[in-house]
Amino acid sequence: LATLLLTIAGSHYGGTLTHGEGFFAFNDKKENGVVIPAFTETTTVFAGAVQPVLIAKCAYCHNDQKMKGGLNMKDIASMIKGGKNGAMWVSGDPEKSLMIQRMLLDLDDKNHMPPKGKTQLSSAEMHLFAEWIRAGANAKKTYHALAETDTLKKIIAKIIETAPTLKEEKVYAFEAASASSIKKLNSPFRTIRQLSANSPALSVTFFLQEKFTLELLKECKSIGNQIVELNLSGMPADDKIFPIISSFTNLEKINLNATAITGKGLSELAELKKLEQLSVASTSIKADDLSSLLKMPALKNIYIWNSKVGEADLTTLKSKSKTIHWELGYIPNKSEMLQLSVPLPADKDKMILDNEEYIVLKNPMPNAKIRYTTDGTTPDSLTGQIYTTPIPATNLLRIKAITTATGWISSEVTDISFYRKGISVDSAKLLTEPSRGGPLGIKILIDLKKGLSQTGDQLYASWLGFVDNPLKAGFYFKKNTPINKVVISTADMTGSSSSGGNPFPPSKIIIKGGPDPKHLKQIGTASPEVPGARRPNASIPYIVSIEPGTYNYIELEVHQLAKLPSWHPEIGQKAWVFVDEVFFY
Repeated sequence: LATLLLTIAGSHYGGTLTHGEGFFAFNDKKENGVVIPAFTETTTVFAGAVQPVLIAKCAYCHNDQKMKGGLNMKDIASMIKGGKNGAMWVSGDPEKSLMIQRMLLDLDDKNHMPPKGKTQLSSAEMHLFAEWIRAGANAKKTYHALAETDTLKKIIAKIIETAPTLKEEKVYAFEAASASSIKKLNSPFRTIRQLSANSPALSVTFFLQEKFTLELLKECKSIGNQIVELNLSGMPADDKIFPIISSFTNLEKINLNATAITGKGLSELAELKKLEQLSVASTSIKADDLSSLLKMPALKNIYIWNSKVGEADLTTLKSKSKTIHWELGYIPNKSEMLQLSVPLPADKDKMILDNEEYIVLKNPMPNAKIRYTTDGTTPDSLTGQIYTTPIPATNLLRIKAITTATGWISSEVTDISFYRKGISVDSAKLLTEPSRGGPLGIKILIDLKKGLSQTGDQLYASWLGFVDNPLKAGFYFKKNTPINKVVISTADMTGSSSSGGNPFPPSKIIIKGGPDPKHLKQIGTASPEVPGARRPNASIPYIVSIEPGTYNYIELEVHQLAKLPSWHPEIGQKAWVFVDEVFFY
């Protein structure tokens, strides 16, 4: 699966990987062409996500009328049957699945799918196929049955977010406003748009506090019958807006968040018989101000967090309005201790530094403290240096850090290594075939782009993975380059298996050097310690001091652990070794 995403990261698909909160840059929904159905409790992963992509981007060549390669994608049974080249997938093994292999071919390859000239798969869609196959290609598994932490669920959630959703378009009885009226009202501070291409319904949004006036809102009366959504969020609008808004009789959604309203006149909105949603968060609205709205026939949702409506008020409101959903936001339990988020570098993309650069850590919560170490020990709420100023980066620097604060549970440990740029490599080549990451090959190891390794998903880009063979690679330098140290950056995810394998420290590292590949001698070795228990996921560097000298060519061998140790849940299985960068000093 890492091969798939590594290919995406560096090829014409242009996928990019980032962490934590959404890990791919997905195609714009207008270009995607995939329509996702509305998900219910019974919607399967296949019917809700996999099949719509196949229909949009593959079925035009694989249907009842045109079965290219003898493959028909009209239904799951036909897909399982496969075509003249065999089954589309091997359940549990995306790397051996024909559909994944075809997707990974060069765009100019005649066997690449979809063919050149056709709409190509996005990074998210390819990731979806690979992860669905890895999870067993279960056509009956529902989306809601997936765990929240399941990679497959995260992928689908992002696709749902970015793809157009198949839903019945609402029909409105009123006439459309004239194009000239809409054009006249549109400005950089007020936008009017149709809800859909053929709908007369309009959405009006105001921008830029400094430019807002009551007159701008009054001018919208000329299209008042067509306005169904009104957004005044963040505007300095006060209670004078209510007589105007109440004249927009077809309003369904109103957003007054962070405005200057006090609630006087809010009762005028009771005249809006079609109003479904009202947002008055971060305002001075009180519970009494909302009482006049409780019997509105269409009202379903009211958002009131950070207002003057308290928990007791909410209980009363709920008892009087069984059909309205009230959203007060998160209500903390005074006896509950929450865990802080981990501190991270201010620039997460810059892990390889020039000389005399500084490392800036980002505090996830004001008034919390960051404690850190640089000697490999683990900080806690009492030990470790308190971060106050940027940390100078000299040579290799491994930082372990936590966030602490009184009344909070300290964060997990973040373990991040920062590297100094080393000696430039003239050229390099892989001497063994990687099990993951083959398409981008050796360039991954010398591109000065650090991969992340906090979660298994992050191994999908910028890493080479080896399980059947050790990593062997050769590096060429300018004539007689003095070198005395090699640093190998590896992924360490020892606690459990990930969708990229079981990433463990290498069992042995061997360095050979000489004037050329035919005249080598061993100049350095290292045997990393096998961890005796689970430890936090991290990217861990291994420093191998070599026999000082001048070298034209250096050969690197990184051997994986033959079997996982007895404490590991997959005892006896092969360990993987993942490497993303090699530095020479």
